[in-house]
Amino acid sequence: MAAEFYRRLKDYYTSVGNVLRGEADTASIFPNPTDIGMSREKIYAEFLRLHLPSNCNILFGGFLFNLDGSESDQIDLIINSNSSIKFNFNNRDGNGKTFACIEGTIAVASLKSNLTSSELKNALDNLASIPPQEPLENRANPLIRIPNYDRWPFKIIYAPKGAKIETIFNSIEEFYISNPSIPVTRRPDLIHVAGSYDVILTSEQGGKTRDGTEIPGNKFICQPDSTDVFGLTYAILEIQKNAIAAQSILFTYSKILDNMPL
Repeated sequence: MAAEFYRRLKDYYTSVGNVLRGEADTASIFPNPTDIGMSREKIYAEFLRLHLPSNCNILFGGFLFNLDGSESDQIDLIINSNSSIKFNFNNRDGNGKTFACIEGTIAVASLKSNLTSSELKNALDNLASIPPQEPLENRANPLIRIPNYDRWPFKIIYAPKGAKIETIFNSIEEFYISNPSIPVTRRPDLIHVAGSYDVILTSEQGGKTRDGTEIPGNKFICQPDSTDVFGLTYAILEIQKNAIAAQSILFTYSKILDNMPL
């Protein structure tokens, strides 16, 4: 039987989910879709800021680039480690747009007002555009095991409302059947439609459910989540894992200067 604390913690995340959905609904007062989008970005960013470790930087996108100079499409939220270099000249108050290097980026989020099949496709395209990072090789502390590093950053699609779970799952299947060249490392790890459901991409190793059912690796699985407890908790815990692991990786950026046309 769950300890009393965990019942209260479930109630806590349920209440957080209610607040997120409520604040997202009030954003619809703005007539300009851009204003609505920025408001929802700030709502989800504030949730992350209040729950992630202090060694995480939460940035409004932006795009990501790698050390070879490849760039991603527009990314709504970028979360990187505190050892990453910054490009905040246009983001001095923390509310402006910025961009970041994939090296040291531990999570990203694509935020939608309404996750229709069309908006889902747009989000999947954006995440697929994230350029690859340098191989881990000998840059990590040998005493620390960092599995699935090639799947960094942890990739979230979040929306306060969306199409039915069957519609979204079928749209995911159809998208990747049509785009088989997109590697699993650039597919979303979590799709969370508030008050409705989650879609999770399992790890390469797979795993087991609480009742012992085997879960295959690299597969999308769906589950109802009317309370938002799983979706919110899973996002925080997975990003925190990357934040801790990032402290054991030597991120260097000398290639930026090497590749600059001086």
